[in-house]
Amino acid sequence: MRSVASLALGAALAAAQGVPPPPPVLLTTTKSAVLPVLPTPFSGVETLEGAIIAKGPPNASYVGLGGSAQVQSNLPSATYAATLPAQAFNGLTGTNPSGTISISSNQGDTGVTFVYHIHDSPVPSDGNCTSTLAHFDVTNVGEYYPCIVSSPQNCQTGDVAGKHGAIMASTFTTSYKELYLSTDPSSQYFVGTKSIVIHTSNTTRLTCANFQLTGGSGSGNGTGTSGANSTSTSSGSGSGTSSTAPAQYTGAASKVVAGGAVAGLAGIFAML
Repeated sequence: MRSVASLALGAALAAAQGVPPPPPVLLTTTKSAVLPVLPTPFSGVETLEGAIIAKGPPNASYVGLGGSAQVQSNLPSATYAATLPAQAFNGLTGTNPSGTISISSNQGDTGVTFVYHIHDSPVPSDGNCTSTLAHFDVTNVGEYYPCIVSSPQNCQTGDVAGKHGAIMASTFTTSYKELYLSTDPSSQYFVGTKSIVIHTSNTTRLTCANFQLTGGSGSGNGTGTSGANSTSTSSGSGSGTSSTAPAQYTGAASKVVAGGAVAGLAGIFAML
C-alpha cells in the first residue's frame, strides 16, 4: 500500500523546485506483464511509473496465462553482474542505493540465486529506469496478485524480491538459490539481457543497472522442467520478452534529478 503522506511530501518538494513528480495512471484495461487478466469486480487500479501501486488480495489459485514457470537446469558456467550507478535515477527521494548484484552458475547447475526485481528490457545509455519496461514475466502472471512464497512457480519470473524477501535494512547482503532464472542465452528465462531495478514501497524507481557477463562462457544448452543452481549474491547500502506477449509500460518519464534540498527524504521511503 502506498504512503499518502510520503507522496504528498515528495510532491511538495518537487513543486518547490519546479520538477513535477510523475502522476499516477489509472489502468482499466489488460496489459501484458502488468494486468494480463482483469479481476472481478474491477473498476481500475492505479499505476506509478508503469507498476501497480496497491496489489490485490493473494490468490493461491491464480496462474499466469502462460502456465507455471519451469525450473531451469543444465546451465552453463557463467557469471553476470550489475553495478548500481553512483547517481540515483530519482533524486527527488533523496535516497541513492549503491552496491553490486551478481548471478553465477557452474556447469550443469539447476537455477540461479538472486534478489530484487528483474525488468524485461535493459537500461538505455541515458540511464532512464522507466525504459526497463515491466517486470520480467515469462508466463505473463502480471502484478495485480502478490507473489505467494510457497508457490514461486506462479510468481512473476523477475519478482525475486517477492519470492525471497525485500530489502529491509540500510545495509543489506544476501545470497540464495533461484530456480526460475537461467544463465543460458537460449532459454526464455535468460537473465543476461535483463536489468535490475530498485523500487521504493510505492513503486518509484530509485536506481537501475544492466547485467553483464563477467566470467565463464555464457553459452550452453540448458533445459526447463515444471515445478518449484546457479548462485547470486547481492550487497549494497540504502544511501527477454515474455513468451506469451510483449511487456508493456503504462507511461514514460525522463531521469529525475534534484538538489540537496530533498536529502531528508532518505528515511521516508521503505525499500521495496
